[in-house]
Amino acid sequence: MTPGFHCSCLEFHDAATLIPKLSALGFGAVAIRPCRGGWDIDSPWFETASSEISAAAKENDVSIVVDLDAPFYDNPDLVDAFSLASADASERQLAQSQIKRWIEGTATICPSAITFSTGRVYPRGQVQSAADVHGEETLERLAGTIEPLAGLACSTGVKLALRPVSDHAIATVAHFERFGQWLGSEASLGLAADVGEMLLGGEFPIGARLARLKHHLTCVYLCEPDLERGCDQRFGHGDIDLRRVWEVMTESGFAGPAIFRACGNGRMGLVLAQEAIALLDSPSETS
Repeated sequence: MTPGFHCSCLEFHDAATLIPKLSALGFGAVAIRPCRGGWDIDSPWFETASSEISAAAKENDVSIVVDLDAPFYDNPDLVDAFSLASADASERQLAQSQIKRWIEGTATICPSAITFSTGRVYPRGQVQSAADVHGEETLERLAGTIEPLAGLACSTGVKLALRPVSDHAIATVAHFERFGQWLGSEASLGLAADVGEMLLGGEFPIGARLARLKHHLTCVYLCEPDLERGCDQRFGHGDIDLRRVWEVMTESGFAGPAIFRACGNGRMGLVLAQEAIALLDSPSETS
């Protein structure tokens, strides 16, 4: 696999500046998220910022993953307003148009993947039944919304990948597998597995489960949720043996990017990236 680092972990740093430093530490991929006032597709400096990121990535032989799950980007009042699964058709169309803009707008940086989550069927806090959230009607709506996006991404040479998120319409890797039955044979949609979300969904053993799905995988986010703080754990400070997940995935033959993510710890600076790369040199726990 290719070790990667999520630039949004270091929210006080600029992605173009980070890339050569991360490359020097041994990372061959980075993930970046939209950010209002920063890497913002609506800003007049978006193309300039994208060109700087692209140039840094090419110079340092680093691939780019675009992570569209950007908190509060689409609505400053809602952490995850973005929803392709909404029961409201206008909300689905808005979400679809946003992803379309990012597929077209990032073509110049040649990302290896663009990842996204489906969003909720109903607003956060509203009571939802499993039949409504994960039922056939929802999956049919999702397929109709996602298929054109997957086709557009494929035409630009980019892999579109879905990241299952708890409480979303596609909440687990198992839901992703089931969703494949609703997609047309021509639709090319990858899986962006999130180890932290798999932990929340009780999908164990994580490494073996991902290895079984290696032909569907586009990338893996290596992370663990810190439920008390509402962010990610620092690397090596949680309960998941990320080193073991790495070993099992490597043995499976998966060669895509595995992105270390620990959002909410930006004041650690590059020490955070050093902790991540050090995991790959440390012995894994036996379990």
